[in-house]
Amino acid sequence: MKSSMRIDLAVGQARAAELVKCYRDRLVEQDLIPPEGALRLACQTYADGYVYVTAAPGQFWERAEKEGTGTDLLLVLSLDQAWQGRTALCEFADGEHDELLLEELRYGYTLHSWPPGEGGEGDEPAWPRADGCPG
Repeated sequence: MKSSMRIDLAVGQARAAELVKCYRDRLVEQDLIPPEGALRLACQTYADGYVYVTAAPGQFWERAEKEGTGTDLLLVLSLDQAWQGRTALCEFADGEHDELLLEELRYGYTLHSWPPGEGGEGDEPAWPRADGCPG
């Protein structure tokens, strides 16, 4: 099952637009994509909730299909390139920790919130950038 993710619902429209702009700028600078094409790609990437670009430390994700009566939220603590692929170290509400493949995060969870000052406001711990854009 593919979960849907609306980044604007988690960070607000202004911050979502800023994230798209930053990603567009990165595509122009690093991949030499013309600005118009880079903007289309950046918009599509965030509209599709492409987890390899959108996942960041500090985000809360909610299980797409509820299990039991407890909370189904997890907090992304960090991102890593592990031997089995890109992963997220997560803390669940019960204090348990687990490392999830980003594909597991993509299909099993939806972005719930991205608190200010936790990557959503420019202090992206995983890929720091001087311009405040996520890496």
